[in-house]
Amino acid sequence: MRLIVTLACIALLTAVTAAASLPAPTDARQRSPTPSPAPFLGGEPAPRLAGELAMQTYSLDLYRSEGGLSTTAIRRLGMPAEQALIDGSVIVGGFLTGRVAISFEPPQRGPCALRGITLSNQRTIRLFYAPDTDHQRVLGILAHELFHQLQHDYYGERDHRKADVILLEGMAVWGTAAFFPGETGEPLYRERVRAALRAGELLPLTTSLERDCRTTTRNTIYHQWASFVEYLIVTYGRQKLDAAYRSSTGRPAGSADYHGVYGRGLPELERAWRAWLERQEAERAGRAARLSATAR
Repeated sequence: MRLIVTLACIALLTAVTAAASLPAPTDARQRSPTPSPAPFLGGEPAPRLAGELAMQTYSLDLYRSEGGLSTTAIRRLGMPAEQALIDGSVIVGGFLTGRVAISFEPPQRGPCALRGITLSNQRTIRLFYAPDTDHQRVLGILAHELFHQLQHDYYGERDHRKADVILLEGMAVWGTAAFFPGETGEPLYRERVRAALRAGELLPLTTSLERDCRTTTRNTIYHQWASFVEYLIVTYGRQKLDAAYRSSTGRPAGSADYHGVYGRGLPELERAWRAWLERQEAERAGRAARLSATAR
């Protein structure tokens, strides 16, 4: 499936590039009365946002606000963002049902500052970065927010808007792990969760970001939620994760019907997830000890 989607996008980009490079016909009878418009994704339209329309890609309208990323920086993100959508579509198992508007705005300030937010029912993403921000850092957050739009279009507005935040954000971090590699080459969320496990600093999965909105807390619990989602998929499969996602009754952490889907409530699943992490850590320590003994 991924190969088919990727080849289709390559063919589309090749056709556009080839058409743009053709020489102008010398015979007036060969000229088209009007140029062919660039191909764009159909379906639901994206809203018109304030600011400068810096770029349009097949799926996205990218806008620049004063104090945000430069027009040049935004245009560098266009094609990588389309590739992130291709990769995300393969992971989610569905495609965008329409275009998405992205607004690049000045950075927020304070301990609870956001880097990005997706208004999925409005088909709008807002990113908050200074003009000189590293390109890869912005791309990672953009991929994360685009994944939320894919979740919306796959699960449907009703189920997505009431999804348990553990599954909503955990799935998005897990699904975009390639954009956030750790020092060992593994996903960053795995490295951070292992470090918290060793230090005895794992947070409860029901940690509320309404009560503690600090960016540090958000980063920590997002990594844990991603690890928990990975555990659920590895242990029970993707179909049950989809069922749990759709069973949610609201955004608060723990609102999904875990017992109805998995036969175990969230507290029991959380204990099983921690035990799973501890087994992995013990196995890793055992391998390291064997390698060290062999080296001696």
